[in-house]
Amino acid sequence: MKLGLLLPTNIYFCPYVKIYTDILDKNNIQYDIIYPDKRGLKEEAAYRYTRKIDDKSNKIAKLLYYWDYSRFLRKTIKKEQYDKLIVFGPQVAIFLKSFLKKHYKNEFILDYRDLSIEQNFKGIYEGLMRLAALHVVSSPGFIKCLPNVCESVLSHNFDINILKQAIDDNDLSYIINNKDINVLTIGGIRDYEQNAAIIEALGNQDDFLVSFVGRGIDAPRLEEFAKNGNYRNVIFSGYYDKKDEASIIQRSTMMNIFYPRKLSHDTALSNRFYNSIFFRKPMITTADTIQGKYTKDYKLGLAISNTTNLAENIKEYLNSFDKEEYEENRKKLLKDFYSDYKLFEEKVLAFCKR
Repeated sequence: MKLGLLLPTNIYFCPYVKIYTDILDKNNIQYDIIYPDKRGLKEEAAYRYTRKIDDKSNKIAKLLYYWDYSRFLRKTIKKEQYDKLIVFGPQVAIFLKSFLKKHYKNEFILDYRDLSIEQNFKGIYEGLMRLAALHVVSSPGFIKCLPNVCESVLSHNFDINILKQAIDDNDLSYIINNKDINVLTIGGIRDYEQNAAIIEALGNQDDFLVSFVGRGIDAPRLEEFAKNGNYRNVIFSGYYDKKDEASIIQRSTMMNIFYPRKLSHDTALSNRFYNSIFFRKPMITTADTIQGKYTKDYKLGLAISNTTNLAENIKEYLNSFDKEEYEENRKKLLKDFYSDYKLFEEKVLAFCKR
């Protein structure tokens, strides 16, 4: 038995692939990783499609890129004669539909991590869902955006070992500081309007530090906005090493996950969301979204529609913070995540071994 894992971009930007490879490695199931080297990183894998493409390329250029990549995939799959496939992302699957129907009907997993071009090709994607042996999504919010033609299994974007550590950690000696309040935005620095509103609401407020750690398309504009506003408590640290992520998060008080209202953000669960829960950092999320719903239902922070009176609302939340209630709700959600993982693992192994 040998599987082909078909990635939509560089391995570095597909950390969720490790969720599968950990299961496959543990069960001695062979596989090849095939990926397009869009950024020219030359990562080690069984097969690498060497053509690069700029992220700023227009939609037509991106579609042509994936069409060409699909030809490379067909050739590689025919050469290796994989028993089964795991196809990551609709942008890969859509161009392989006829090939999958002919050669791998009910013999591939279709893995869905983010809203993509399938919103413009819903008929084709519906057909792919019907052809797949297993359809996987990374957020329950995605299910309402997709055709209701099959059951979807949930696979969260986290390392199962980190989840287990979080469940087993019963140390309650931590303190939620309500004086030196560090509101952290870590990772891709995007969503200019929302982050500018956070800066405006918390900038130069007593007891607050507003930290942006990471790079992103809107980082320079936001830094300029903070500078022009003379906000002395707003800092931009730029690039960070992934191994330092835990210590950076530990130094924060709350995590900023205030996103704009659009379908892709309303339905997704971000890395910041999981890190907030793992590291016991209350979060600021957008109300009436999937992340906002979790925040509200499990009382894990503030779900907001706008930043009006945000500083006062944060202080009120922290001053009334109930550690026992927070821990009880947090552990319940972590255990729910673990149940989701065990079902996912069971389904993947059943697919591989049948």
